[in-house]
Amino acid sequence: MSDIVWFIVIGILFVLLGLVFIWLGLAIWKKERIDLIIRHHMEKVSPGDKPAFCKLCGMGMCVIGTGFIVSGILIPFAGSLLSWAPMAIGLAAGIMLLFIAVKRYNR
Repeated sequence: MSDIVWFIVIGILFVLLGLVFIWLGLAIWKKERIDLIIRHHMEKVSPGDKPAFCKLCGMGMCVIGTGFIVSGILIPFAGSLLSWAPMAIGLAAGIMLLFIAVKRYNR
């Protein structure tokens, strides 16, 4: 198979993975589904902090998903290492938001 076919396949997989992350992020954020992260947080996050915790964690997951989608769109066109930069930036920013949420609201 030629390289462009592999780039298209990888791009499609990244877009699908990004959509999964965004779906999980919206479920955590809008429906306040802490159990989608880890069950430990259900006991450690106070009921008053639950909306803020879910919002921050959901935003982190959506940022990760957006990074994957942008990389998935760029991979077939660029075919270089630069097309992986949005994924890396989104992953780092999303993990940072998740870490901040756990550090702030997990007692």
